[in-house]
Amino acid sequence: MTHPHSSHHPARLALLAGLLFPTLFLNAARPAPQTDNPPTESSTETLTPPPDTPTATDTPPATETPSLTPTALETATESETPTREPTPTHTETPTLVAPPPSPYPALSLLINEVAWAGTLASASDEWIELHNPGASAIDLSGWSLTDGNDISHTLAGILPPYGFFLLERTDDSTVSDIPADRIYSGALSDSGETLRLLDPSGRMVDSANADGRAWPAGGGSAKASMERRGGEDLPGNWTTFAGAGGAHDAAANPIAGTPRAPNALGYSTPTPTPPLTPFPPLSILIHEAAWAGTLASSSDEWIELYNASSAEIDLWGWTLSDGNDLSIALDGALPAGSYFLLERTDNSTISDLPADQIYSGGLNNSGDSLWLRDPTGSLIDSANADGGGWPAGSSASRASMERRGGDDRPGNWGTFTGYFGGGHDAEGHPIAGTPLQPNSIFFPTPEATWVPGRVVINEVLIRPHYDWEGAGEVSTGDEFIELHNLGPYPVFLRGWVLDDRQDAGSSPYTIPGITISPGGFATFFRTRTGIALNDSGDVVRLLGARGEVIDSIRYLRVRAYNLSYGRLPDGSDHFAYGLWPTPGRANLLFVEPTPPPILSPDCPQGGLPQPRLPRLARHPAVARWLASLGLAVCR
Repeated sequence: MTHPHSSHHPARLALLAGLLFPTLFLNAARPAPQTDNPPTESSTETLTPPPDTPTATDTPPATETPSLTPTALETATESETPTREPTPTHTETPTLVAPPPSPYPALSLLINEVAWAGTLASASDEWIELHNPGASAIDLSGWSLTDGNDISHTLAGILPPYGFFLLERTDDSTVSDIPADRIYSGALSDSGETLRLLDPSGRMVDSANADGRAWPAGGGSAKASMERRGGEDLPGNWTTFAGAGGAHDAAANPIAGTPRAPNALGYSTPTPTPPLTPFPPLSILIHEAAWAGTLASSSDEWIELYNASSAEIDLWGWTLSDGNDLSIALDGALPAGSYFLLERTDNSTISDLPADQIYSGGLNNSGDSLWLRDPTGSLIDSANADGGGWPAGSSASRASMERRGGDDRPGNWGTFTGYFGGGHDAEGHPIAGTPLQPNSIFFPTPEATWVPGRVVINEVLIRPHYDWEGAGEVSTGDEFIELHNLGPYPVFLRGWVLDDRQDAGSSPYTIPGITISPGGFATFFRTRTGIALNDSGDVVRLLGARGEVIDSIRYLRVRAYNLSYGRLPDGSDHFAYGLWPTPGRANLLFVEPTPPPILSPDCPQGGLPQPRLPRLARHPAVARWLASLGLAVCR
């Protein structure tokens, strides 16, 4: 039976047959002999499979075929979508995904030593040491060490139990006699930064200098390494190499550290320690600050700490900072009720008192703040916390700023009184402060309104042209200022000040412990005071220990050499210019000397022969001849 629509869709039947019987369709598509009898509409084309193809199950009969039912044909016709032969489905083999690496415990691998200052051969020859404190080896694959900047190094290798791992910067010559485990690039900042050690999961296992401020240890002229004491990364758990290493740098100098070896301090297995307990506020005080320096140099600043507690305090991990260029990692022990002296740059700031520690960085004379922190980072004390002008101290006299006690507020600071000071600066001037001793403001200050005698500026020499000081040479250093005590009692001048114009001219000079007896003199040459007396006119002032004006004089322009200006007679209110310089002695008016009389044989009574006829006696011989004739007179 022929399908009712088969004659109308021959192309669709062919397509359907090709999809259902692809093998037969391809065989039918081969060229066949042409016949003159076209197929009729009622005939049904029988698709014969190739001989080697089974026909029992694959070839449908030529008559009504279930696969060519009207329903099937209608569906194929209306959708006009060719149905492709089903293809075998490929079954994927399941892939096993490894779980992410498990984080390592904190401190299972340590940053044990950091030579951030390099070596004596080169400051660039930095090196870092890791340490495995555990009983099992650690595979370093996937571990990394970074400073968050230019150091980002991926580690590799196996670190045995209790072993050390050495990383050298740039090349393997940094530690010349110990081969590096790894070479890295990048540099550590000498002003301080943070190193972080990350495990393969990206978790931080350890760090060095976590706060990112100044390194808590290491450095110095020996380029010493920063060694781990043990425990977590706290300032107090780091120390500076103690000098027991054995390796050498690229120039064969001894390495100031212990690369790939136990630290010099002796290593104890670091176990996580409980957090440190902060110290009580004000347990250590910033007790005195000489922010103006000394008379020798304004750069010779010094700072004094005081232990106000009842127990000795270990200063490991303590820091003192101004938040700028001054950042001190303190070191040493401070007994209860004792003082700790820090001197800037070197130990000559206070020449006769040894410093407990030397520091770098300076304090701003217009105002700055100091911050004292314990090993936990807790703020223990401050000085001038508001950062404005200093509440006490003096840039003129270089007097220190002293702590009265209590917390950091302006009213709890005072200026050195000029009494009870101690120490001398690099040039021998008395220190205007009380280093390593109680502050002067704790003692009653002698009344400055009454002076047991009357001290005046008695004489000044402005233009010397003679070695008045007796130093063996003539210079402007022979300028001098002379004081005179009118009595009736001795006067102790310690803390008094000589100065010229107020807030101008030369720096003030603080008089050391000199006593002027009644009627006595005290002379101060420019070589000692540094006070220059201007030839064009100037003011000279004498100030008491509290800054009150004791005496002052003003002089005008000076033209002549070796003539002084002063009181005549001594101590009076009468001033005269044209005194003969008398340093340390009574003033004397200069009188032009009169030449002695010259006796001549022709004038026995004195004088010289003068011709009565001057025009005729121009030659001395003629004058004598005229005198012999009585034609001359003696004058």
